[in-house]
Amino acid sequence: MKHRVRVGIVATTVATALALPAHPAGAAPADPCDPYFGVPATLAGTSPDGLGRWEVRYERISGGDPSIADAINGVIDAEARGQVATYEPSATKTNRWTLNIDGRIAKRPVTISALYTGEYNTALPNMPFYAVATRVFDCRSGILITWDNLFTDKKAGLARLSEQTRQILPTVYAPPARPGRWQFGSEVAPVDANYRYWIPTAEGIELHFPDWQFGRGLPVITVPWPAVADLIAPEFQAITG
Repeated sequence: MKHRVRVGIVATTVATALALPAHPAGAAPADPCDPYFGVPATLAGTSPDGLGRWEVRYERISGGDPSIADAINGVIDAEARGQVATYEPSATKTNRWTLNIDGRIAKRPVTISALYTGEYNTALPNMPFYAVATRVFDCRSGILITWDNLFTDKKAGLARLSEQTRQILPTVYAPPARPGRWQFGSEVAPVDANYRYWIPTAEGIELHFPDWQFGRGLPVITVPWPAVADLIAPEFQAITG
């Protein structure tokens, strides 16, 4: 029988550190994302059987064009609810469990991104399980930026990310116990499923890998902008800073 999930969302209008000083009257913002700032929100609830408790502490946006803010917040809220929907149905039905997720907003030239990280935990082996999710938006329109529209050629873009992951990952994380080259398999194949989570940073595309893709934990690497700049669509060139 499918259980109904009970949740509550609370948002405040206290601006976070993302808020920027007001621009002089009549002056255009230096970046189209400048008028937007983050406000904290919380989604919390318990499972129908009373064993599970969850809390998703995240940020929505305010300011700027209301229609763009609404479009972005609709996806941000859906992702917050999606974190609960991912873990609650399959959670243990015999032990108490918790789900704690933190979501943070970041701004870059023409982009607003949301990064969610946290953990599902219970008194069972191989716990906790670490969670990660991301969303990236064009603050000029509110649309999601994905590999489909960021790259001029998605297939070539994913191939470049795969190639860069093979090169960068061994330099960031400890090599295997046995000396020699890292042995990669399907986990670095140039397909969407392997590169679902990313945000733009000053240095490049920050890739976030889920728990178990490369063992335990949430590996993070950054693919430098120069390594992919030739594949970025003209309308998103500003994303490189």
